[in-house]
Amino acid sequence: MSAKKLLDDYVTDIQLQLREGNFDLALKEIQSALLSYPTNPKLYINGGNIYKLLGDIDNAELYFTKALSIHKSKEVLNNLSVIHIERRNYDQAISLAREAIEIDPAYVDAMYNLALSQDSLGNYDEAEKYSSKACSLNDYKDSRYLVLLIRILQNTCNWKDIDDISKMLDQHVGDGVEHPFLNISRTDNEEINYKVACSWEKKNIQRNNDTKKFNKKIKLGYLCGEFRNHPTNHLIKNIFKHHDQSNFEVYIFSYNHNVAEKEYIENNVYKFVDINDLDNENASELIKGYDLDILIDLAILITNNRQDIINNDSAKKIISYLGYPGSSGSKIYDYILTDQIVTPISQQKYYTEKFLYMPRTYQVNDGEKIYLNKKLTNKKDHGLPEKSIILSCFNQSFKIDKLMLNCWIDILNETHDTYLWLLEDNEISKNNIYSYAEKSGIDKNRIIFAPRVNRTDHLDRLKLSDITLDTRIYNGHTTTTDSIQCGIPVVTLMGNHFASRVSSSILQAVGLDELITENISDYKSLVIKLTKDSTYLDEIKNKLREENQYLKDFYDLKKFTKELESNLNKIAN
Repeated sequence: MSAKKLLDDYVTDIQLQLREGNFDLALKEIQSALLSYPTNPKLYINGGNIYKLLGDIDNAELYFTKALSIHKSKEVLNNLSVIHIERRNYDQAISLAREAIEIDPAYVDAMYNLALSQDSLGNYDEAEKYSSKACSLNDYKDSRYLVLLIRILQNTCNWKDIDDISKMLDQHVGDGVEHPFLNISRTDNEEINYKVACSWEKKNIQRNNDTKKFNKKIKLGYLCGEFRNHPTNHLIKNIFKHHDQSNFEVYIFSYNHNVAEKEYIENNVYKFVDINDLDNENASELIKGYDLDILIDLAILITNNRQDIINNDSAKKIISYLGYPGSSGSKIYDYILTDQIVTPISQQKYYTEKFLYMPRTYQVNDGEKIYLNKKLTNKKDHGLPEKSIILSCFNQSFKIDKLMLNCWIDILNETHDTYLWLLEDNEISKNNIYSYAEKSGIDKNRIIFAPRVNRTDHLDRLKLSDITLDTRIYNGHTTTTDSIQCGIPVVTLMGNHFASRVSSSILQAVGLDELITENISDYKSLVIKLTKDSTYLDEIKNKLREENQYLKDFYDLKKFTKELESNLNKIAN
C-alpha cells in the first residue's frame, strides 16, 4: 500500500505545472490533492484562480464558493467579488468586497473592486472614496488604481488633483494597464497614445497569425455591437443600402443590437449574422467560415468591443473604422479608415495600421438634413431664456477639462445674454461645474443642464442652440455632426491627435474652415465675435443651409460609399 502523498508535494507539483504553463495538468494535480485533502481552502482557491485564468468563470465561482464554505478569508471574498464584476452583478460584488475589507481594513485590492463596482453603478462619490483610498494606501504605485481614479475624476469634472494623478500615471505608460481610450481622452500626444495602445494590445490580446488567399468577388464584413441608440449606429446605419451589390457581398456580424435596428439594417445587406449569444471562440470560427475578403471593425477598443474574436484568419484584410479615434496598437488591423486632417501623413509612425484616406472627411453621417425639419419645441420648454444666445455642448462630461471650462466662463463674463447649455451627464459633475462657475463669479443660472432624452427629441431641442462649443482633448464626433445637420455652427480648437481633430475634419468638409482655431485665445475670441456680431453669426448659419458643393457632398451618402468602395477595391486587389 503506497503512502499518502503529502500536501507539500502536491503544492510543489502544482507550482511546477503552473511555471511551465500547463494549466490543465495543474488542475488535475489540484483535483487529485482534493481527494486526499478535501477541506483545504487554498487548493480550491488555486483551482478557482486557474479556471478564472482560462476564462471558465462558472467553475472558478464554484471553487471559490467551496473555499468560502470551508474558511472565510479576505482573498476568497475578493476573488468572488471579481467574478461578480465580470457577471455585472455589481451589488453582490460590492457586498463581497466590503466583507473582505471588514477582515482587513487596508486590503487595497478589495477597495479597488469596491470602487470599480460603484463606478459601474454611477455611484461616483463612493467610487472616488475607495479608489482614492486604494491609491493612497498603495503610495500611488499601482497603475490600475490610478486609471480608475482618473476615469472617475474625469466623469465628475473634478479637476482638483487630476493633473497630479495624471503625472503619476504617466510614469506607468507602457505597462499595458491604461486603456487606450482613457489615454486619448487625457492627452493629445500621439506618441504617448501609440505607446499605450501597443502595450495594451501586447498585454491583453492574443492573436492567431494564419493567412489565406483572396476570393474573386469581394466579401465585405462589418463587425459591430452598436446597432442601437449609440453614436456609431446613428452615423453609419444608412450606408449599407448604398453598397454596390454587383461587386460587394455585405455581411453584418452584430451583437448588443436592438430588434428595430436589426430589422432596418438586415433589409439592406446580403446577410445579417447575429453573434450576440456566441462566445469568442465560436464567434471567431463562425466569421472565419464566411471566407471574408475585408472585415471592418466598428468597435475596436470601445466599451463592449469583441476584438478578441478577430484574428488574421477572420479576413484577408482587416480595417479599423469609426468606433475608436486612434491607433489600436494592434498588428491585426491592416488599415485605419481616416483622412488627412485627423491623421496627417507625418503621424503614420504612431500607428500600427496603414492610413487609408477618404478624400474629404473620414466620418460618415446618415445623410439627413435635420435643419429642414419643423421645430417642435421652444426655449421655454427647456428652461432657456427667450432673449438669449445659447452656447451648447452636449459632449459627455469626461470630455470637459478645466482649461476649456475656464474659457467658457470667460466667454460668459465678457458677453451679455449668453447661457451655457450642457448635457446633464451625472449629478456630481453638474454640481462640480456649478461650484466652479460660482467661484469664478458666474451666476449658476447662466449654466443650464439638459437631461438625456431620446434622439428625436434631442435633435429637435438642439436646433434651439445658437453656437456649439467643442471640447478640446476629445472633440465632439457624432455631436459635431448632429450640430452641423441641425444647422448650428461649431467652434473647435484643432489639437494634436485624432480625437482632437475630428471636428476640424468635419468643418473643412462642409466649407467652414473659419470655425477652426489653433489656440485657446483664438477659440474664445471667435465665440465672442459670433455672440456679438449677429450678422456674422447669421452668415455662418446660412452657409450650413446653402446648396453648395461642400454640403451636397457632405450629405451624399451614395458618393461617400463609392469613395469607400474605391479604397476597398484597391486593398482587395
